[in-house]
Amino acid sequence: MPRKISTITLLLVTSAALSTAIDNGIGLRPPMGWRSWNSFGGAIDQTIMTSIVNRMTEKIRTGRNGNPTSLADLGYLNCGIDDNWQECWSPLGVNGSFHTRNGDPIIARDQFPSLKNLTDYGHSKGLKMGWYMNNCICKETNFHDEIYIEKHMQKSAEAVALNGFDSVKLDGCGQFRNLTWWAKLLNETGRPIMIENCHWGQTVPGQTDGDAPCTGLGFPSDCPYNFFRTSFDIKATFNSMFANLQSVAKFGGDPPLSRPGSWAYPDMLEVGRLLTSAEDRTHFAAWCIVSAPLILGYDLNDIAMTEHLWPIIGNEDAIKVNQAWAGHPGRLVKSWDPAGPLGPNGIVLQIWSKPLEENNDLAILIINNTTEVEYTVFVNFTDYGIAPSTSVTIYDIYQHRDVASGVAANFTTDMIKPHDCRFLILKPE
Repeated sequence: MPRKISTITLLLVTSAALSTAIDNGIGLRPPMGWRSWNSFGGAIDQTIMTSIVNRMTEKIRTGRNGNPTSLADLGYLNCGIDDNWQECWSPLGVNGSFHTRNGDPIIARDQFPSLKNLTDYGHSKGLKMGWYMNNCICKETNFHDEIYIEKHMQKSAEAVALNGFDSVKLDGCGQFRNLTWWAKLLNETGRPIMIENCHWGQTVPGQTDGDAPCTGLGFPSDCPYNFFRTSFDIKATFNSMFANLQSVAKFGGDPPLSRPGSWAYPDMLEVGRLLTSAEDRTHFAAWCIVSAPLILGYDLNDIAMTEHLWPIIGNEDAIKVNQAWAGHPGRLVKSWDPAGPLGPNGIVLQIWSKPLEENNDLAILIINNTTEVEYTVFVNFTDYGIAPSTSVTIYDIYQHRDVASGVAANFTTDMIKPHDCRFLILKPE
């Protein structure tokens, strides 16, 4: 007779995992890298992934130091396969799934002849390689027998390690959503494996029950995942990007729930897939100011696009802001409409800030969310804890230069065009 997995079993798994699943030594800074879904969707294979490894590691551009530089040199080290590595509706699958009766995942060998060869190649190039589980394509929801559930979980976790992966994205589509259990099993492999929680904002720090109860506090965070989705899937539009950015704000309180070990993540970057350079610039700056993982999604085989985007994705000042930790991941300071109270058009202007690690410096991001109107923006230093008498130098991250010095109390920006931004560092003197 089929045995249903009991509440007691799940509670024991949760309790046992919480003491061991958190400090895996990974994710102490926001992860950076690339993942396949935004550009390729389900049309992904080993040949494409191998080419992406090459694009991430080739030194064909110039860094700030004047030396040949790759994306990997800048910190983009995680290269991830997303959905559709599996053989859907395999005759070997139990319950119509892509796992055998023994629990082993069934890989689509016509697309991925050898995942281990792929990860070995990525490692030889200095990258970390990422996999994907609890898939959405041909999602698995028909497991009822406890034996098969346990085998599925055990063998899936073992497969991550045996195939040489360094991280795994755990989606929310199938029935295998217990992230605490996943963390326990992945830890037991003996291989440090970074965990991405892709439950679309449904499983987050501070929850006392559900798929991964944790306080979200501690250093590193006590949650059984290294970064967590705060939103539904991003689309290649400015409105989608801006909406996903808003989902991060509630995790930037005091104390913040986005912190080393578990970062708030409004989904992969759509930089390179938006309409204008201004939108790409604003998008990248937004993810930087809130310490979101910087996971590229455009096709890296488009060399011309990489050249076009290099001043944005290769901006070492912006990346430094993203990677900084001075006690807070970045917060929403202000949203407003210069015409008065927020009306039917919603947020017009917005300012975010983040403390940096050097000399009490502070990064700020000013976003113009309109489609037609240019604005100047008044910035009052007291809103950022800077005394009015303090002299401040203002550094523009995208211009790579000081735009003002000896400024006290406040300043007004130049005109900011629609969907553009000003990404600045305030440096108290």
